[in-house]
Order: sequence, then structure tokens, then C-alpha cells
Amino acid sequence: MSLDGPLSGWRPRQLASEGPRYLALVNALEQDIADGRLSDGDRLPPHRDLARELSLSVGTVSKAYQEAEQRGIVSGHVGQGTFVRRRSVARAETTARDEPVNLALNVPVEGNETQILSAFFGEVVRERDLAPLLRYRPHGGIWKHREIIAASLSDNSFAIEPAQLFLCNGAQHAIDIALRLMAKPGDSILVDIFTYSGFKAIAAASHLHLVPVEMDDEGMKPDALRKACRTSGARVLYCMPTLHSPTARTMSLARRQRMAELAEELDLTVIEDDVYGFFFTERPVPIASLAPTRTFYVNSYSKCLAPAFRLGTLTVPVAYIAQTELLLHASAWFVAPMLSEVVVRLIESGKLEELLRERRLQAVERYRVFVDVFPKAAKLEFPAFYGWLPLPQEWSADQFSAAARGRGILVTPRIASAIGEADPGATRICLGAPRDIVALSDVLQTLRDILARHPINVVSVA
Repeated sequence: MSLDGPLSGWRPRQLASEGPRYLALVNALEQDIADGRLSDGDRLPPHRDLARELSLSVGTVSKAYQEAEQRGIVSGHVGQGTFVRRRSVARAETTARDEPVNLALNVPVEGNETQILSAFFGEVVRERDLAPLLRYRPHGGIWKHREIIAASLSDNSFAIEPAQLFLCNGAQHAIDIALRLMAKPGDSILVDIFTYSGFKAIAAASHLHLVPVEMDDEGMKPDALRKACRTSGARVLYCMPTLHSPTARTMSLARRQRMAELAEELDLTVIEDDVYGFFFTERPVPIASLAPTRTFYVNSYSKCLAPAFRLGTLTVPVAYIAQTELLLHASAWFVAPMLSEVVVRLIESGKLEELLRERRLQAVERYRVFVDVFPKAAKLEFPAFYGWLPLPQEWSADQFSAAARGRGILVTPRIASAIGEADPGATRICLGAPRDIVALSDVLQTLRDILARHPINVVSVA
């Protein structure tokens, strides 16, 4: 159900067409808070106004606001209205903490990155080293930096030429540039039926139509891709073949080869998001190496170093070098050279590989706890900092998200990654936020306890 037209104050972008209307409304509200459309203290429309605008009963809106207040995301004040409230509400069923435990946001585990980065930033800001980094630089990045980073990302299966590699403000910026090169507003883009939430945001902002493609245990199904392509007429494909977000699935080499063949057969341009390839001791062969003239290859240091370290790379086919340079000029002029200088020093000193080894060990340790608590989850040799949790048949993803919120735990909501109304029968659980293994185990066991009960016993119906 799309919602268009004027309304003073907040209105949901979309309401799920299945399930209770009040839950659809509160889930949309929760997602808009998570996406930053609503901030702490924002006033929500009066019950009657929102009900009239959305063609709902006043009772339905009141019920949604009441449920939202019980989840701790809004607070009501008599005579003043209802306001967004990020802090969790103290309830008998919540865990004893001031803020919810956020297992919805994919963050790395804290390790030695602060100490190591602090030392290198200290070197970079010395007057002699800093001065050249404060000048105007080429839009694609300092050439020496591009050479060293390209060599670092290259291996026997995929050699990256520096002229084709551009430095971006994180993977999100790189994806946005690739889309702007290959699509215009109104175009259709092929994606997994459950896809990266950040890509959904870019597509929405760019007025692109996402075409869902069914998945299996390896990710996107080739036959489903062919059918969706021919039905929709789409000519651009976004995919994450390695540790797909949110499902943590990885394509085999045979599947990647088949995807490259289909890209040629169907005349597709591929945007390959490989931000989690570093979790493998040997990176799986990228589709970009199998279809180099058709693939835009995205990588990021934000995922392996720290979220605020906004440095990504976009490797483009030769034919798009000049256009990519122009878009970087238009969108960012150039990336802060201090960041790429630090990465280069990390690479040359061997400290980057040291940090990557630490990330892999952290991920394996945390994923082992996840599988111990949820033995039906996929057993992954090379996991990331999240897992795909299968839900019992009686639970929908929305019900589980609401029930977890009631216990002070945020999990990735279905609407964040689903294309359309499909219920995945599972949800992504991010494992990086809890401070240590004991805390992670405790919160996962709380989720297990929720699933051991029937939904009607834990989901508020007030």
C-alpha cells in the first residue's frame, strides 16, 4: 500500500498489506525511526488526522500508537500529543538496561583498530605529511593510493587496474555512482527478493523500481533471474554474491560463472557488492573477474576497519572511466586523502592484514555462539558479524521483531530488506554490538526463549 499526498507531520512511506493494520502502522513507524526519517522529539500527527489520511479507523491508529509506546519508540503526553522517543520504556518484560540491545545494526566487534588507527593518524597529521593531503586532488583519488589499493585488492583471479579503481566515500557512495551511471529514474533494477537495506534506500531516493528475484541456499537463482529479466525488461542487476546481506549466503564458483553467462546472454550490467569478501582467507572469485566489461565492483574499508572510516572503492569497466570521474567530481569532488593515506600505510606495514585476521577470528567466535544457541542456523566456515535466523512456522518476521523489541532487543525488521510483501520466515541477527561473548550469549538466549513460546503470548495486542 503506497501512500502519497500531503499531511502535516509524519506519514509512513508504505504499509504492509498483510497482517493487522495497527501492526503494519507501528512497524512502518519503527522503520522510519531506524532510517532517520524521524528523530527524537518529533511530534506525530493526532490519531484522528492520521486515521483520516490513511483511511484507517481511529481505533486502529490509537492501537498502533499504544503498541509503539509499549515498544518504547514513542511517548504520549495528555494535551500535547505523541512524540518519538528513542529510549526504551521500562517494562516488566524488558531486560534491565537503559537502551535496547541493537542486533539490527551490523557493526564490527571492537578490537585493536582504534589503537592501530590512532598511531597511523598520528603519523599523517604531522605537518610535513599532512600538508600535501590538504590540497585539491584528482577526483578519483591520489594516483599512488589507487595503485597500492588496486594491487592490494587484486589476486590471481582478479587483477584490478588502477585507472579503473576510484576512491569513494564508502560503499554506499560507490553503489550510488554505479546506479547513476547505469539507470535513470523510473528504471527497473533486478535484486534478490531480500536485499541490502542501504541499496533499497538508494533506489527509493533515485526513484528506481526494484524487481525481486527468488533465492535458494546460494543466493539468487539463475532461472528466476532470467524470468524476472524478461518479464520486467530490466537491464541492471545488483547482487552480493559473498555473505549476502541479510541472509549470509555465498555463491559457489559454478553459480558465479552461471551469473556471468546470464549477464552476457541477457545483456545485463552487474553491480557487485563485495564488502564482506575479506572475511574469507581466500576471497571467492568475483563476478567482476568473470564478466569484467559488464560489472561494477564495490568494496569498502568501512566494514573491516570502522563504520565511520568512510572509504570505499568502485572498480568500473574501461568504457565508464571518464563518466565515473565526472560523477565523482559532481558528487564529492574527491575523497578525503587522509583516509586513503592511512589505508595505504596500513597495507604497506602489514597492519591491515593483521586487522583482517582479527576480524575473521572475532566473527568465527561470535558465529559459533549464534549456532550453539540456534542449531538450525546455517553452519558457515567463514561467517560475518551477522547470521540468518530461521523462525518457527508459527512466527512471522514482523511478530518476532515486535516481540524482541518488547524484551529490549532490536533485530532487523522484515521491511528493511524485503522487496514486496514476502515474509522470509527468518530474520538477520547482527552479532557485533554486545560487549563480549557472555553478553552476546545472554541476549541470544533471550531471543531463543521468545521463540519457544507462541506469538500470542509475547506480542502485545493492547
